[in-house]
Amino acid sequence: MDARTGESFYVPSDGPKDRFVSPPGRMPRLHLIEYQGDLRLCEDETGLLVGPTDRRLHLAGLYATNVRGERYYAKAAQEADLRPGRLVRLVPEPDNPHDPNALAVYPEQGSGPVGYVNKAKARSWSKVLAEGVRLLTVTLRGTGPGKPCDAVAVLAADPKVIDHLLSPRPIGLPTPVFLRSR
Repeated sequence: MDARTGESFYVPSDGPKDRFVSPPGRMPRLHLIEYQGDLRLCEDETGLLVGPTDRRLHLAGLYATNVRGERYYAKAAQEADLRPGRLVRLVPEPDNPHDPNALAVYPEQGSGPVGYVNKAKARSWSKVLAEGVRLLTVTLRGTGPGKPCDAVAVLAADPKVIDHLLSPRPIGLPTPVFLRSR
């Protein structure tokens, strides 16, 4: 929210459910951009940010969540490169005694999990993975190796979609709202 104008930097959450759904064969009209040291989705047409918990993202095949349990895996998280935009792996744990749908989040390079996808999302994401959908997962929030990491957020989608989201925003699109009139 811009304190000067009261204008929100974010896409309104009460809009159409299919706002982020692309026509068949097209990429989402979104890109990942840096915002306050993290990565955020930015809507191409408006320059508005998309909150990582926007409930409409999954309809477009975009799965975002804050990782849970980092404090239990603090050593692994501190050793890992979890800076925004880094690849991480989702590892199903069907034998997990707490949740048969558990999805551990592992760094691309590293020996142990840095946390887990929360239970509700793990259930739906596990169904997607069981259908054979391939997901590539990147960090939206995190820290580099050797730094304490108390918050990790991730985004998973089809690998081609992740490549698109990480590509630079095309010239000619509206400036992201939070950068206007600086």
